[in-house]
Amino acid sequence: MMQYLMGIDVGGSVAKAAIYDIRGKEICSAGKAMDTQTPQPEYCERDTEQIRSSIYDAVAEVLKNSGVNGKEIAAIGVTGQANGLYMFDRNGSPTYPAILSSDMRAKEFVRKWNATGILDEIIPKTRQILWAGQTPAIIAWFASNDPDTLEKTDVFLTAKDYARFLLTGNFSLECTEASSMSLMDLETRRLSSEIMQTLGIEHYENKFPTQILESTEIGGFVTNSCAERTGLIAGTPVVGGLIDTVACIISQGVVQEEQLGMIIGTWGVNAFITKRPLYSKNIFSAFYYCLPGYHIILEGSSTSATNLEWFIKTFLKQNGMQFCGYEKLNEMIATGKEQNHLIFLPFLFGTNVSIDATAAFVGLDCSHGIQDLLRAIYEGVVFCHMYHIDRLMEFRDKPQAVRISGGGARSEVWMQIFADALGLTVEVSEAQELGALGASMAAGVGVGIFKDFYEAAAELTKIKKRYEPAAEKHSYYQRKYAIYCKLIEALDPIWNELSGLELRG
Repeated sequence: MMQYLMGIDVGGSVAKAAIYDIRGKEICSAGKAMDTQTPQPEYCERDTEQIRSSIYDAVAEVLKNSGVNGKEIAAIGVTGQANGLYMFDRNGSPTYPAILSSDMRAKEFVRKWNATGILDEIIPKTRQILWAGQTPAIIAWFASNDPDTLEKTDVFLTAKDYARFLLTGNFSLECTEASSMSLMDLETRRLSSEIMQTLGIEHYENKFPTQILESTEIGGFVTNSCAERTGLIAGTPVVGGLIDTVACIISQGVVQEEQLGMIIGTWGVNAFITKRPLYSKNIFSAFYYCLPGYHIILEGSSTSATNLEWFIKTFLKQNGMQFCGYEKLNEMIATGKEQNHLIFLPFLFGTNVSIDATAAFVGLDCSHGIQDLLRAIYEGVVFCHMYHIDRLMEFRDKPQAVRISGGGARSEVWMQIFADALGLTVEVSEAQELGALGASMAAGVGVGIFKDFYEAAAELTKIKKRYEPAAEKHSYYQRKYAIYCKLIEALDPIWNELSGLELRG
C-alpha cells in the first residue's frame, strides 16, 4: 500500500489541506476561504464555526479529488497562523470568535509594557518583543475590557492547535509556537508563571493546556467523528506540527545558519537559524526551530501580501468593477512604467516600525493610474521586507541568496522586484503550499518515514526557479528605499498625533 502524508495549514485567509508522497511530490491540495470580520476598527476576528467547517471541508475535498484512500495517509501534521487567541469551554465550544494575530485592539497594553520596563524585564527569558496580536496582549485586553468572556473560557488555543483538536479531540500546545508567545522561558521550555505574573495575566495561566508537544511528537489520533466527517481513517496519528513560520522555512530547505528564508503572505517574514542565544529589542522574535538546538531569528510584521488583497477587494472588486485575476495584475505591472516617484507604506494592518503607523501613498499625482498604484504596493512590500532584513544583518553576514515562499512567490514580476531591490539571487521553491509541506514533514519524521528534519528537507525540498538581480535596477531601488526609510522616520511623531485626532461638533 502506498504511503502519503497530509499537511493542514490554517492560514490568514484560507484553510488548506495537501497530500504528499514520501518524495515530496504534491498529489493534491484543497483550500477553503475564511472571512475576516472587523466589527470595530483594529479588530480582526473570524467565526470559529467557519474555521471548523473550512478545515473539515478542505480535508474531505483533498481526499476526494486526489483519489487517495484515507487508509493510505500515514500521518498528519498541522500548522497555522501564529498567536492571536482562540477561546473555548471544556467541551470545545467557542466562547468568543477567533481573534487573529493581525488584531490591534491590545496595542495600548504593549505601549504600557514597553514604557514601564516590563519588556526589559522579561525579554532575557522570552527573547522577543511584545506586539498587539500576540496571545498575552489579547488576554490582557480581555482581562481589562471583557473579563466575563475569560471567566467562561476554559481553554486557550491558537489556529494550529485548534486544527489538531478538531482531528483528535485533545487540547494541547506545541513547542515552536508556544515559544513565540512571550510566555515561555526559553531556557526551560515551559510556560512561565513568573512571566505571566509580570504581564498581569497570572490569573488565567490554568486556561493554557498543560501538554506542550514537540513538533514531531504524536499528539493524538483521528477520532471516529472526524473520520466520518472527512474520509480520514480513525486512528491515523496526528503530530504536534509547527508554527507557520517554521513550517514554511523548513520546507524551503533552510537547515544551515548562512541561509535566509522569507515568506510573502499574510505576514512578511524574514528569518535565519542559529544556535546562538540571541535576543534584542531590535529583533522581533527568537523562538524554537524544529532542528535540535536551533532557534529561528525572525523579523517581520503583518505588512506583506495582505496589502495587495486589500487593494483588490477595495478597488477592483467593488462598485461593479471586475477583478481579472492575478496574472492580469502581474501583466499590468510588467508592462507598465518601471520607475516613478510613488511610494507606498504597507501598514494597513500594523507594523513594528511604529505602534501607531498607518498606510499611505506618498508622491501621488494626477498622472498615476492603477498600474502605478499596484507597482507601488509591490515595491512597498519589498521595502518593508528590506527594512526587516537590515535589522537581521546586524547579527549575521549578508547571504548570497534568499529563499522565498508564500502566495506572493507565485508572481514572477514580484520576485524579480525582490531580486533587483535586494541585490541578491532569489530562489523560489517548487512546492505551492509550503506551510502544509512543512507540516507533512513533521508528520513524516514523527512516524519514522524520515530519520529527522535534515533527511526530510533533503528529500522534499526542491527549487523551482531562480531570479538574478540587475545592477542598474538595484541602484535605483537602493535610492528609492532610502527615501522610504526617511519617510518612516519623518512620519513617526505624526502617526501618534493622527491616531489621537477626534472629530468635534
